Amino acid sequence: MDYLDHLRLLDLVCFIGHIIVASAKTTTQVTAGLAVAGFGGANCQMAAFALPELLPNKWRHIGVVIADFTVYIAVIVAPVTARYGYELGSWEWNFWGVAIFQGLSSLGLLFLYYPPKHPLGVSYKDAFKSLDYLGAFLFIGGAVPFLMGIVWAGVYESNDVHVVAPLVVGAVVLVSFALWEHFGKLKYPLTPTYVFVSSWGRDFTAPVISLGVVNMFYYSSSILWPQMITVFYTNGGADWKYSVILSLPQGFAIFFGAILLTLFGSKLRHWQWQLTGSVFVMVVFGSLLGLVTPTNKGTMIAFIFLSQAGFGWGLYLSIAITQMGVDHKALGVSGGISGCIRFAAGAVATSIYQTVFSNSLAKYTAKFVPSAAIEAGLPESKVTGLMSVVAQGAAAMKEYSPAVVSAAQAALSQAYCKAIFVVAMVSMAFGIVGLAACLCCKDVDSKMTSKIEVYLENTDLADRNEHH
Repeated sequence: MDYLDHLRLLDLVCFIGHIIVASAKTTTQVTAGLAVAGFGGANCQMAAFALPELLPNKWRHIGVVIADFTVYIAVIVAPVTARYGYELGSWEWNFWGVAIFQGLSSLGLLFLYYPPKHPLGVSYKDAFKSLDYLGAFLFIGGAVPFLMGIVWAGVYESNDVHVVAPLVVGAVVLVSFALWEHFGKLKYPLTPTYVFVSSWGRDFTAPVISLGVVNMFYYSSSILWPQMITVFYTNGGADWKYSVILSLPQGFAIFFGAILLTLFGSKLRHWQWQLTGSVFVMVVFGSLLGLVTPTNKGTMIAFIFLSQAGFGWGLYLSIAITQMGVDHKALGVSGGISGCIRFAAGAVATSIYQTVFSNSLAKYTAKFVPSAAIEAGLPESKVTGLMSVVAQGAAAMKEYSPAVVSAAQAALSQAYCKAIFVVAMVSMAFGIVGLAACLCCKDVDSKMTSKIEVYLENTDLADRNEHH
């Protein structure tokens, strides 16, 4: 992004990926399509950096919010359309719809978006010649196995070779990548050291850590809230239309938080305290989800809304602050690093939360259900049979007395509450790290000026660009 024109090709790649998924007849084709779309999606997330540079710096946070407008549609509408598509057998239209809008976006970029072809005055030849190819190879070669190891930790035992080998290999290669970036004397490094150490890390490193943690916290709510809806509020998911309604507060809350940032960010100023406050709200109310019971639905809806509103404010503000933490010439570096950390943190968090939840649920189910069933009159010899079907609902326990079924279901609900509490506490630990990072951020108010960094080449103001 810093040395080349913003490549429209990757936006087209994302469009093709969604077509592959939408037309899929096998799971293999779905996986391939998602891989292609994900590759192109790496460019799409750069919109949060490409659009704000066209606006005055004082509107940087507003530009980030606008750039993610389609995300708000996705988090609000997608849970509804996805469930209806699944229930009615028309799931593919969730991807055809995205492909259509992605295609329109590609056309818009093709005909309307003409940024400087050489943002830093570097020719294509020099850029391609001096790109950090070895660094890219080391990063991919380290990140992929490392993330695989984390994901497999939820499938295999922690000491299994499937977990240990990729984690060790990935970690070693990532350390090699870091050493190469620091000591390699590269002309255009992928991760310049000066970006991380500026102001002892307060300019960029602290806000990018907060960005990663904010994203990690989002995934805890995205795992716990659907579990609550299914287990406690919709009779095991039987009332799927009501579950769709209950999925809406989370998406609307994110949108609400983003709107609050847009309307009041410039008025409140004190940007680092805004970030700290919004992340604090997210962490506090997200952690309070651990107090769930089968009967406090209203309280949980309030907590999920407040937590996700804090997320909507904090996420986009942290992105804006990471942009302001580097010189404009390093905006692409900032965007690339921020995107990697944001999504890698999400992948790590998802694996951790799911593993913790599964292990905790198994632990507390084994602790609560047998004793409750025996107390309700079940012979100990039948406990094993009950445990094999208790998670499948009352329909799978017809051979047991109503008293035993009722006791087992109540005990299982208690086990779910305990498992959710444990995950909420794990997420709170991550949240505390994020809050510490927020407190280390510098205020960027002095950089929130009326200066516009880049003008499109197809406008009357193109001559104001230093490079073309």
